[in-house]
This record gives sequence, C-alpha cells and structure tokens, in this order.
Amino acid sequence: MGSRLLAPYFGNSIFVWTSLIGVMLGFLALGNFLGGRLADRHLSGRVLFWILVAASIAVSIIAFSEGLVIPALAQGSALKLEAIASAVALFAIPSTVLGMVAPYCIRLKMHAISDSGSTVGSLYALSTLGSIIGTFAAGFWLMALLGSHAIVLWIAAVPAVLSLLFLAPIDPKRLAAASAAVIVLAAAVLFSRPALDSFDTQYERYMIRRGTDTRNGRPVIGVSPQLDYGSESTVYADNGEPFPVAYFDYFDLALRLSPQVHRTLLIGGGAFAYPRHQFALYPKSSTDVVEIDPKLVDVARTSFFLKDDPRQRIIIEDGRTYLDKATTSYDVILLDVFKSKGSVPYQLTTRESMKLCYDRLTSHGVLAMNLVAALDGPGDRFLWAEYVTLKSVFPHVEVFAVEQGSTDPSVVQNICIVAAKDSSVDLEAAVRRVAPDLAVRRVSPPKSRTQVPILTDDFAPVDQYLIDL
Repeated sequence: MGSRLLAPYFGNSIFVWTSLIGVMLGFLALGNFLGGRLADRHLSGRVLFWILVAASIAVSIIAFSEGLVIPALAQGSALKLEAIASAVALFAIPSTVLGMVAPYCIRLKMHAISDSGSTVGSLYALSTLGSIIGTFAAGFWLMALLGSHAIVLWIAAVPAVLSLLFLAPIDPKRLAAASAAVIVLAAAVLFSRPALDSFDTQYERYMIRRGTDTRNGRPVIGVSPQLDYGSESTVYADNGEPFPVAYFDYFDLALRLSPQVHRTLLIGGGAFAYPRHQFALYPKSSTDVVEIDPKLVDVARTSFFLKDDPRQRIIIEDGRTYLDKATTSYDVILLDVFKSKGSVPYQLTTRESMKLCYDRLTSHGVLAMNLVAALDGPGDRFLWAEYVTLKSVFPHVEVFAVEQGSTDPSVVQNICIVAAKDSSVDLEAAVRRVAPDLAVRRVSPPKSRTQVPILTDDFAPVDQYLIDL
C-alpha cells in the first residue's frame, strides 16, 4: 500500500521500494525493542490494549495526512532523500507501534522457560503467516479491488476491532477508548479522501487528468501513472477523439517511413488513443495492442471511449513476454511504455528486447519509441544508453526532440527514437524527404555519450540513470 501512496510523486523505481522496505523494517525493529522492554517492566493485558488502540489511531492518521505530507516533501530534486523522508513521515509511528505487538504478546503468553521456545516459535509463525496472507491478498486482489486509500482504513480498523475483542468488554474506560479509536476511523471514512483523483490496479496507481484544449476550448481527459510528467494517453472528453499529443507525429513518421502499413504492434495501450489516430490515417490497417493491465483496459472502455474494432486486437500481457513468443510479423512496432521518469519497465529497454523487436519486423520494418529524458546533462544517461543499445541491433537509428518549444537540452522532455531494419535505407534522408518539419528536430548523439554501456538483461541500471531527471 505504501508504494501506491508514494508512486504518484516519486515513481515506482527501486529507490522507492528500497526506502519503504528499509524504513518499515527499521521502525518495526524499533517497535520490537520497545515492546520487549515495555513487557519486562509493565506486563499487563491493559498495556496491550493501549498499544492496539494507539496502532489504530496511528494508521488512520495516514488517511488524513497523505495528501499533505507527501506533496510537501516532494518539492526538491533529491529523490532518494525525499522518498525516505516521506516513508518516515507516513509510516514511522505506525510501524513502531505495530512492531511492539509481537514481543508483548510473546511475553504475555510465556508461562515458563520450559515452553518458551514453543511459545516464541508459534507466535512468530503466526505473524509470518499473517504477513504472507497480507502480501498475496494485497498484491493479487485488494489493491485492485479497494484501492490504496481504502486499504489504509481497513488496516487501521484491524487493531481497533482487536482491542474491542481483547479487553474492552470488561472495562468501561477501555471500552470508551476503543470506541474513540473507532470514531476516528469513522471520521477518516467520512471526511478523508484520496489525495488524488486516482484509481488502483494490480500494477499501478493511475491519476485521472482533466483539462481544456486551449486551441478550441474542448474538454480533454487523460490518465497518467505519475504527477510530474504528462499523461499516458489523452482523448477529448466530449467524443473520445484522440488528443493530438506531440509525439504522435513521430509515431506517424514511423508509419510513413514504412513502405506499407498493413499491421502494426503497439506496446503500451494506455487509453488506446493512438490506434484510433492510426485508423484515421490508414483505415485499412490493423494493429495489435499489448497492454499489461486489464483494469486499465476496462477504464479505457468506461471513461476513454474505447470500443471494439475488428482492426484492433487487444492482448493482455507484458510486452516483453509477448515479444518472446510472438510469431506475427509487423510493418511498424511502436513502444509507448517509457512514459514517466519514475516508472520504466527495464525488461523492454535491453538489447535482448530490441533484438526481439528486430526479429518481429518485416524486412523493411520501422521501430519507434517515445521516452522521457533530457538531451544533455545529468538527465541524458538513459537516452543515450537506449540509443547505443538500439544501434547494436538496428543499422539505422535517429533521435528526435519532440518538444518544439524547448531550447534547453537539459530540460526533461519527450524524446522519440526511430530505427529502421533495412540496412540499404538512408534513414536521415528518408526523414528529410517525408517529414522535413520533423527532420529539423533531429539530434546528433554526442561522441562522449555513445561510449556508455549497452543495456542488457544482465545489466540495465535504468533506475540509476533516471534518478537525475
């Protein structure tokens, strides 16, 4: 659940997971220590009752504070420190208090040295079993069913209910205290709201973005996995027409560079805006769209006007596993999965994945990918690592700066890479011929950056490259 609260602001990188795991383990250990010391000095069921009440209140406070604490801490550029600080702010106290429960219960249950091993082993086995059930339930079911905000409240409810069952019925004062905790939870349900207009799936927490096209006043709606950069896919909210985002021009360029456009492959469906755009340009073409997230497909149907079309085949699968086993040949392959600077599926960045794309293309096929990076400076490492990786597979690779208004190469922006399979084609000349307006956005790779290591399945430090963004 913690990863979903932090992901909109910091992405879903290894740094976020490291921060969460490290902080929670650290404060659980602190709670274990404090719980053991407290049990030695004040051993009483009454104290355990208060620990449970405190745990319920501490967790419920997350529901009120997530929309205030994380945005306030996510203002700088030090991703690691900000992620750690946010994890501490939200989860330090709840983890500490919850960590006190196990050692205190062990001490209450321990009657003699002769059975201490059995007592400790049984309670730790029970604790681990609960962790396993919680892990699988959250990852496979609860996240997509309830959402991260609701799960916070359910987690807070558990110790409140346990406190009522444990001692409250025989003590009016403790009953009043437990009831107060339940009231706090009820207030959280009634008055707290998710920090964002968002929804959870098995794979991601997505933000819904609404706005207006300043050129014509029409309402637009988009979906994005992160607050800091653009939308994954955007359509007009009045009729579902695809909103013409800038990088579509370079996907169109790939189609125009191909001698024929019978069948394309799009990895990363989002709200399925680009296939509609493709069909408007090439009505007789067809496309296979690979999208890993089934709930995102459902949301595209209910909120983004996705309709069944015999020209469009939707495949619910990870893009890499699809490439591994696909047998279909494509005229054009479009990669639209590198849409955020905080969530990049590294398995689709490597030489092995690019070789699979090469193999799935027809002899005159073209590959295009959209990614978020900088052209120069500390934030350009991912871009040029991806460039040299493609160059190790494709004979011709060109890089284009998508943002027309950006003159600063260190600015984080959309960048498109186009690669041609046919070694006899002069790709640079072909671009100048079919799209002179886009050819002027071509970027030559600096020699100093073409010496970076190729990304492979064994070596792909994508998160480390992206941290400078």
